[in-house]
Amino acid sequence: MRVLLLATLVNAFGNGAYLTTSVLFLTTVAGLSPAAIATGLSAGAAAGVLAMTPLGYVADRYGPKRLSILSMIVLAGAYAALLTVRSLLPFVLLSCVIAVATALVKGATGALAAEGRLTMRAKLRTVTNAGIGLGTLAGSVPLLIHTPSAYVVIPLLDAVTFLLAAALLTRVPPVAPQVTPAGGPRLVALRDRPFLAFAALDGLLSSTYNDLFSIGLPLWLATGAHAPLWLISVALVLNTAGCVLLQVRMAGGIDGLPAARRVALRGTTVIALSCGILAATAGRPPWVAGALITVAAVVHVLGELWLSTGSWGIIFELAPPWAHGQYQGTYFAGRGLGDMIAPPLVTACVLGLHAGGWLVLGGLFALGGLLYSPVTRWAARTRPTATQPTPLPA
Repeated sequence: MRVLLLATLVNAFGNGAYLTTSVLFLTTVAGLSPAAIATGLSAGAAAGVLAMTPLGYVADRYGPKRLSILSMIVLAGAYAALLTVRSLLPFVLLSCVIAVATALVKGATGALAAEGRLTMRAKLRTVTNAGIGLGTLAGSVPLLIHTPSAYVVIPLLDAVTFLLAAALLTRVPPVAPQVTPAGGPRLVALRDRPFLAFAALDGLLSSTYNDLFSIGLPLWLATGAHAPLWLISVALVLNTAGCVLLQVRMAGGIDGLPAARRVALRGTTVIALSCGILAATAGRPPWVAGALITVAAVVHVLGELWLSTGSWGIIFELAPPWAHGQYQGTYFAGRGLGDMIAPPLVTACVLGLHAGGWLVLGGLFALGGLLYSPVTRWAARTRPTATQPTPLPA
């Protein structure tokens, strides 16, 4: 498991560096327009959503270790190939390849981490946030230099980190391939309606809480709150620090579906409270608004940690032991759908309704948290019961 954590850290470092400079690389080096970039990223997102569950099944069937290594190698080649992009069609194709390979990595990593359950998922999220934070610092160097040659280095760096991560994964003990029970459907997750409802609900809430401070707060500071823009950096630093320092501790002591459901509800309630605090910044003096935004950022990260931990617990409890890969893939497909809905939703609420928009978003989390109970109870009722062995005749 330590090797898996190290591979994740290396991979997250490269991804963080690329995400910091990707837009400028694609515009200054590849010469793509913002509309072309948006088109390519949207096509890739759609491909990733469609591929999540089938590739999770493939990871279960053929072993998550070898599939994860293969996808890392494909991603290394795809990011290196970005250096040759000069038009829309190659960018769309590479975006789809990257999204599909990333979907396979997520499903395979989820299957590899299933043995460690909540503690392992918490550690993976911790090192991911730490790696992205370090990668963001590395990506700031080309931003300071601001030359095409400086931006070219970052995709190559990302490709190298994928190869290093693949090399590290060769040392991970293999997880035995899983066989679907005879007579049952192969893509059982897509037939599990309660789990699909949970994946859609949790995907929307998770994507929305990610966008509250990355999209909602900048728009709010520009249009509604009288506070300095550097508070955006303060909020993001607090979020990263909270995830790195507290995620593993938050994952302790949660055992069983009822406990996971309660933790998820606690998380949505706390996030709703942070939205209410942000609504209270309207019309306040700058120092008051700044103090409230800082408090909201601290409250938000606590709610995020509880909600994410509860979500992982629910996934592990609902997935059959032979289908962790495809259930993880289906869950991330729900996150992908949420990623399509959350940005316009947060934008419309903040820009269209101002302070009232934050209250609407808070109501969304409060209502969504209440829906966890009926959805997970429905799912618990539909889990197959273990079959008892048939006794031999006397």
